[in-house]
Amino acid sequence: MKRSKPEAGLADLLRNLGEAPAVPFVAAPFQVAALQALDRGDVVVAAPTGSGKTWIAEQEIARLHQDGARHPVRGQGRIWYTAPLKALSNQKFRRFQRLYGEDAVGLLTGERRINPHAPVLVATTEILRNAFYDPAGDGDPPEVIVLDEAHYLADPERGTAWEEILLLAPRATRLLLLSATIPNAEELAAWLGEVRGAQPEVITLETRPVPLQFLLADGTGRLLPPDPNAVTTRGRNLRWLRTAADALEHRRLTPAILFFPSRRECDDAARMLGAQPAPDEARRAEKLREWIRQVPELTHHPLLPALQRGGVAPHHAGHLTAWRMCVEEMLEAGLVRLVCATTTLAAGLDVPARTVLLSTLYRNSPSGPEALTPTEFHQMTGRAGRRGRDTLGVAVIAVENPSEADEGLALADAAPDPVVSAFTPSDAQVLNLLARASIRDAEAILKRSFAAFQRRPQIAPVRERLLALPSDPLTSRPCGDRLATRSRFDHLVRRLRQSRHKKAGGPAAAAADDVADAGRALLEMPCTGCPIVPQCLATLKDLRAVERRRRLLEAELSDLEDHEVRVFRRRAVILRDLGYLDHEWRLTAAGRIAARIRHPRMLVLAEALRHRIFPADAVALAAVTAALGTERIGPPQRGGPRGPRHRDLRHRRYDLRVQRDAARWDVSRDAIGAAFHQAAWHETRKALVTLRGIIAGINKRLTAAGLREDPLEREFDPVGSGPAPAFQRAAVVGAWASGRPWEEVVARHRIPEGDLQRLVWQAAEILAQLEDSPQGLLSSAAHIARETMLRTPVL
Repeated sequence: MKRSKPEAGLADLLRNLGEAPAVPFVAAPFQVAALQALDRGDVVVAAPTGSGKTWIAEQEIARLHQDGARHPVRGQGRIWYTAPLKALSNQKFRRFQRLYGEDAVGLLTGERRINPHAPVLVATTEILRNAFYDPAGDGDPPEVIVLDEAHYLADPERGTAWEEILLLAPRATRLLLLSATIPNAEELAAWLGEVRGAQPEVITLETRPVPLQFLLADGTGRLLPPDPNAVTTRGRNLRWLRTAADALEHRRLTPAILFFPSRRECDDAARMLGAQPAPDEARRAEKLREWIRQVPELTHHPLLPALQRGGVAPHHAGHLTAWRMCVEEMLEAGLVRLVCATTTLAAGLDVPARTVLLSTLYRNSPSGPEALTPTEFHQMTGRAGRRGRDTLGVAVIAVENPSEADEGLALADAAPDPVVSAFTPSDAQVLNLLARASIRDAEAILKRSFAAFQRRPQIAPVRERLLALPSDPLTSRPCGDRLATRSRFDHLVRRLRQSRHKKAGGPAAAAADDVADAGRALLEMPCTGCPIVPQCLATLKDLRAVERRRRLLEAELSDLEDHEVRVFRRRAVILRDLGYLDHEWRLTAAGRIAARIRHPRMLVLAEALRHRIFPADAVALAAVTAALGTERIGPPQRGGPRGPRHRDLRHRRYDLRVQRDAARWDVSRDAIGAAFHQAAWHETRKALVTLRGIIAGINKRLTAAGLREDPLEREFDPVGSGPAPAFQRAAVVGAWASGRPWEEVVARHRIPEGDLQRLVWQAAEILAQLEDSPQGLLSSAAHIARETMLRTPVL
């Protein structure tokens, strides 16, 4: 049978597809070069996803671990491995335990501390940052710090913590930065050289170890070569996904990761595609039984049949960590053929597949659909192709029309976005820096930030524009500052006129004195009798315009040179006014207590402790701490897609709306009453009302200082006809803390399991710190609440 042109083109593009031959592992030249460079100092490694960056860290950890076993001189934390996500930290922790032994590896996250005195510590980035600020942590510095996914420096919410580590890390410690998406690695290295006294070596790899082939899928789901002219559809039919999945199977392009913008689309796709039976069901059933023995709550997972029967599973933040770990393990073992995922799976998790399919070029955000950036696009497509297992990786871009195909292929050709510093001083940073340095020394640290370094090239042009502004053309004038002199002269003229008016209708003596004073002052002004008054008045308008331009440029220059310092000072003033700093910018007793709080809302927690608003009832306390969580919940703000590829999505035939399951949480009177006894809910409501007042007071100060408000205040307001998000969090976590079964809490409150798990983690993180409170009843309640909440399946 004669094949169509697209069919023939696909066959040619995929001719090298297959299993990679089994050969002994040989380190790549870039891996060897990175290890050798790490012997000499800091290293930045920029290499594609799946190229083996983690192997470099593992080899160095193995070397140091063996050396420590032979010469056990050093203690805790000889090697720190940091990751941006708890899921990635947990994955590395399990792997490192297998590699180096359970006793050699510890895990430190906000709510978990496992083997904290181990020589190898896996931690989230914020935990390491906190360790540098800890006054009790001034022992031997780590020998090596590995910063995985180092491009998180640019993350608006978390990038500051990465930068603080790089600013505060001892020079004796060697740094290893790993990323697939740092196109400006040389710039980052140049900054580190200034900060640390020696410039890191930059090791780059441009070529993927497994070649990547891009394909298109049109609105019917048919696979096509990467040619927009091959796309003839306008829209998408209802069977496109099943057709695309069948095509992946037919062309041996599984296992595959299918990326969707919303959780609901992931689950719906897994349910539909998993209805078709697939080989190895018995092996999957056995693996699932092993997981269910550890986490019984997985027994009733609604998508368990799709995974067991069809080898298809969803993977996103709405599912339990145990479920996602199970899916990852089964994918690695070759038991899963399709994973339906949100972009979470692309953020560093070591879960590659032969193929990835992008169902859209947009992702969901709290404000609506946003166009994928080149970095996000490459993070997802970089998951295609498994080193040592595949000869070719395939990335399929699902499109509806030729125009969308052009957009997708343009992203494929685009370089990742450069890493731009997101450094922003916080209240906790102010207190922790001033606990160890004077305000001048603290500000000097801020001036060494990557943000300040990246703005430096912008400073010289502004200075040049300032110098280029024309000076006053009247060089022979009798006055100095002509604008100030003329302004003073005009003011006196107005005053004289007003005084004469008062003389006509007011107390004569006072008015006469005022007229005389103004007259004498005018006579003393250089403008009186000045021979160049006509020229002065003729050029005054232009001179004022130049001066306005000068002030704008001076303000721009000041912001470029001292932006972080000004934000730092404004926050320091607020903390001084609230009593956390004295007038010499030293920490007060309250400031020293607040500085030990490790939480994004440090100031809110510190004020709540000072005002003693936390209830002594363990269930109520758990509920109140949940209200302080950073988990975004609530309905989406309506809005169209953002970004350079703005288009109207209202007529798309598939759902691209933000799916915020949390907006449907049930916190009705019946749901709350079933979880709380009346006294506990009364204490919770009373504390939350007071807490809202504390946040409002802080926001008032932030607004007056020109700083961004804490959005938490708005989460105490009802949303539409529903309850306030802060009360939602309190009710749901309070129900779990009261001892209710997991299935009951999930079903009664209609909350996704993953959301509930994260809320409990966030509350437990706060409770762990309240356990150290000098308020005895509060400490005891925090301990009871935390122990009660951290039970299966949360951990």
